[in-house]
Amino acid sequence: MLASHRLAFRIARREALRYKGRSALSITLLGLPLLGVAIGATAYDTSVLDEEETAEQYLGSNDAYIEVVLPGIPIEQMNWDSQWISYDVPGDQGFDEIPETPVGEADILAALPAGSSLAPYSHQSNVGASLQAESADGLAQLRGYGYDLGNGLYTAAGLEYLEGDAPQEGETVVNEAAADLLGIGVGDDLVLDGGETMPVSGVVEIPWNLNEPLAIATSFESETYGWLLDTPDTLTIDQALALNEMGVTVWAGSLLDQPGSSGYVESSMAADSAELMIYGLIVVAVVMEVVLLAGPAFAISARRRTREFALMSANGATPAQVRRVVLAGGVLFGLIAAFVAIAIGVGLVAAAMPWLEQLIGHRSAGLRVMPAMQASLVGVAIATGLLSALAAAISASRVNVIAALMGRTPMHGNSKRWMITGLAMVAAGIAAGIGGVALWSLPLMATAIVLAQLGLVTCTPALLALTAKLGRWLPLAPRLALREAGRNRGSAAPAIAAVLGVVAGGMAFSMIVTAESVRYSQELDRELPQGTMTLSIVNNGGSDAAADLDWDAALAEVEPQLDSRLNDLELTYVPEYSGWGGCGDVTPQEGQDVDCTWAAVRPEENQCSYWSADTSTDEATEAAIEAARKDPRCDEAVDPQWAYTGDLAGSTDPEVVAAYTDLEGAELDKAVAVLEQGGVIVADPWAVTDAGTVSLEQQITIWDEEGGSSETQDTLLELPAVAVEKGQLGVNGMLIGPGAAEAMGLEHSPWHRLYLVSSSTEPEAADVEALSAALNREIADGDAFATFEVVDYTDPFMTYFVIGVTGLCALIALGATAVSTGLIVAEQRRDMSTLGAIGAAPSLRKRFAMWQTVVIAVFGTGLGTLAGFIGYALIRETLNRPLQLQYPFPSLYGWELPWASFAIMLLAVPLTAAIGAVLFTKATLPSERRIA
Repeated sequence: MLASHRLAFRIARREALRYKGRSALSITLLGLPLLGVAIGATAYDTSVLDEEETAEQYLGSNDAYIEVVLPGIPIEQMNWDSQWISYDVPGDQGFDEIPETPVGEADILAALPAGSSLAPYSHQSNVGASLQAESADGLAQLRGYGYDLGNGLYTAAGLEYLEGDAPQEGETVVNEAAADLLGIGVGDDLVLDGGETMPVSGVVEIPWNLNEPLAIATSFESETYGWLLDTPDTLTIDQALALNEMGVTVWAGSLLDQPGSSGYVESSMAADSAELMIYGLIVVAVVMEVVLLAGPAFAISARRRTREFALMSANGATPAQVRRVVLAGGVLFGLIAAFVAIAIGVGLVAAAMPWLEQLIGHRSAGLRVMPAMQASLVGVAIATGLLSALAAAISASRVNVIAALMGRTPMHGNSKRWMITGLAMVAAGIAAGIGGVALWSLPLMATAIVLAQLGLVTCTPALLALTAKLGRWLPLAPRLALREAGRNRGSAAPAIAAVLGVVAGGMAFSMIVTAESVRYSQELDRELPQGTMTLSIVNNGGSDAAADLDWDAALAEVEPQLDSRLNDLELTYVPEYSGWGGCGDVTPQEGQDVDCTWAAVRPEENQCSYWSADTSTDEATEAAIEAARKDPRCDEAVDPQWAYTGDLAGSTDPEVVAAYTDLEGAELDKAVAVLEQGGVIVADPWAVTDAGTVSLEQQITIWDEEGGSSETQDTLLELPAVAVEKGQLGVNGMLIGPGAAEAMGLEHSPWHRLYLVSSSTEPEAADVEALSAALNREIADGDAFATFEVVDYTDPFMTYFVIGVTGLCALIALGATAVSTGLIVAEQRRDMSTLGAIGAAPSLRKRFAMWQTVVIAVFGTGLGTLAGFIGYALIRETLNRPLQLQYPFPSLYGWELPWASFAIMLLAVPLTAAIGAVLFTKATLPSERRIA
């Protein structure tokens, strides 16, 4: 047995060396997916830091980062191995039941050994003071941190000067992200919005915060959550516990191994069955793609070696030994593909380390390769190599010895039988998929994907034979291509299978992303129509400074900039009403703030059945959700207990009402009349009674030093109402008039004003970008902030992402088409010579190759799209399963079609493949040139 295996591998090695080009193509087809995994595994292992590396990157040579969480209240720190610390208060008292006492730097240092030092710090990004600075493109946003870099604890924590040195009084340093954003460097000035100029003394790097544009100067007033701590000796657990007694948490490199509290369970989301099911189906789809992608090379190689296998059989080789020779080639190519993919993947990640670190936002601890994953990759490569060569091995072991030695091509089997077999496999796959969804079985779903794709591959020879009959009505070149594909189905079918596998995976993934994009759009709160331009002015001083802000002067300051870009500018004021202050029903005491909010309450007979159903067990909850699915009243987007409103837009201006509701004509007139009568417009038809009224429920929230507490009032306010479609009027779901605002006790918002912006011309993208850059800034001497926005509910990233994924799959499909066609053309060299011998022009042979490519691409992309539909149907059910067990009902994954992906796959791929075949196919053969 061992000698037979050694012989098989020796023959496979000699065959690989003999046909280096074909071997390289097979290895490439097997190795491309493996290369992606090798790059991903290496990049992931390189970018992830363990607890010690994280502590070293954040703390450097300092002992700890400490933070006051409950001043003066003893706490029990529950974990020590992370910067994200959980804590509890010993005993039965809650956090808000124990009085706090201030804890400052002096108190902390008094509890530590003499010689200890502190430096204000925060281990979170995006917590510095919000700054705006001048750049070449206008104003840019960055963060300012008020650290005194003369303190050595900052450099000990890893802050590094890339250029320059520490800032002096009135100077600042910036990091590379800010320097690139603003186009400044050492010796230049940082010009803040408002005219303040600060010379830049250096460019620094914080190793865990590479991408946040930031500046550091002692004059910046930034919030720091804690301190860096350095002690003369290593910080001990006793010292850390003493800090806990003061309400201070400790993250120290020396205490990472300290066991957590007995009651502490690390928060980690276990992968649920749906997530595991999705990952399993993705793995199956990828393996099928690799097998179908590499299969043609082995199939065509086996056909070219038919005479060799016949000689082996004639000399006594058994079918098992012939199969072993072909499978040895699969194992050999799989091993080579794995090692080459790993080497290239690791090398690419090593070369791309600077870009990788910018992508993840922190420095890595060095190149790491995830050895376990790379080792498993070798096993996967061997398995896929064997599976790719399996069909070719079976075919080679059944070769007709006499026909092969005489150079005859055996007659093909009954194509009807192959068609029936293929359709039966597809039907079995669909049945397995339905059963897998019903029984929630991964093996059945995986079987469905495998059977569906293999069934379509099995149908391919019969489809080629049927299509070849259409050649009689076509010109010469496509007629030859179709008939050759029908005659030489053993080579054409595997080539089509390669394209099918790639397209199936790409189309399924594109449909998933497209459906996710539609779900995102459906779940957005839509307040104003798409493309509406708005201007917001926010009072920076809050409600206390509302009386001091001249809103008209602030508006007059920004109007000229709008006028410069928008013709015939019109601004429509949209009053907003707030319940801050208690709606006149509650008077705040000293040290208190009161907020009043309202929610529309449905009449009892219009309540969804879910809210009164038994949900004490999982089975009861599922039954309640199933009943709610049949109840037309169960159409709520949010739980009613969270449906209270914020600031409410209110106006009787028909233009404003039309903008918020999309009403027109008589319906608009009716809505405006209701608002003028002191009524409201709601986005819940079930909340409006038969009498045309709605009940509003009030909730009062009192804020004080201990936090906030809410209480729902028993009194209901009955107002006239009209309903619009659900999903309109934004998160509040309500539009009011001045009369309703007075009845609800609401007043004009003291901190925000909104204007609808209209123009006689549609602004270009450059105009919108310029206005956003010019207006998103402080105005009125810093007392207000202006924001210009264009309402956009689309997600351009998802659109480009779908096109990008489809383009990548199309590129691989093109490669598979080109390689497969190249192998077929190489196999047909004698036929091409015969064409030349009987007088066929060189251009005919180029067109013949082009149409062969088109046949493979069209069949492959068409069948692959069908297989992608089947794969998406299974994955869609898997994604929807957990969503169907929730109420209020979330948006489900639907059947939205990625038309751009269809165009790329079904049109662009065949067309590009045809052009490539014309450009790169040689019109004459080497033998013909020698004869000439």
